[in-house]
Amino acid sequence: MKKLSSLIVVVLICIIALSACSKEQTKTYEGDVNGKHVITSITYKDDKVLKQSTINTIKYDDLGIDKDEAKKLFAKTENTFKDLKGAKYKVDYKDKKAIEHLDINYKKVDMKELNKRFGVSSKDTKDNKYFSFEKVEKQLKHSGLKEKDKMDDK
Repeated sequence: MKKLSSLIVVVLICIIALSACSKEQTKTYEGDVNGKHVITSITYKDDKVLKQSTINTIKYDDLGIDKDEAKKLFAKTENTFKDLKGAKYKVDYKDKKAIEHLDINYKKVDMKELNKRFGVSSKDTKDNKYFSFEKVEKQLKHSGLKEKDKMDDK
């Protein structure tokens, strides 16, 4: 009976550990990068990035441009995302700042097309099929972004 109880405990621990590893998780990062205030949330499962949602706030003064110059600058990025299935990009132009919104659903986006448009090499993706969360997280931290605590409401 004691052996059976021990076996059941081991099986339960394995089931819990395996189910915890395979569910989708989201981490959010925030910080200032190259004159932009960045908030980005990455949804992933195991090491595979599934979704990305990013909001960049850019003060025109920080870039030494005005609202009209910002519209010209961001038009290039808008064209890059235009008609790219699985990706949404828009910019809200305010009096003193622009707010970029970028959402990418990596389950729907054509990775080859995304990589082509942004000049991403296949070594940055796993078999040109998905981004590694481990690599993305490392890049975000290297850029100066900090992981936000879930209870943080800044």
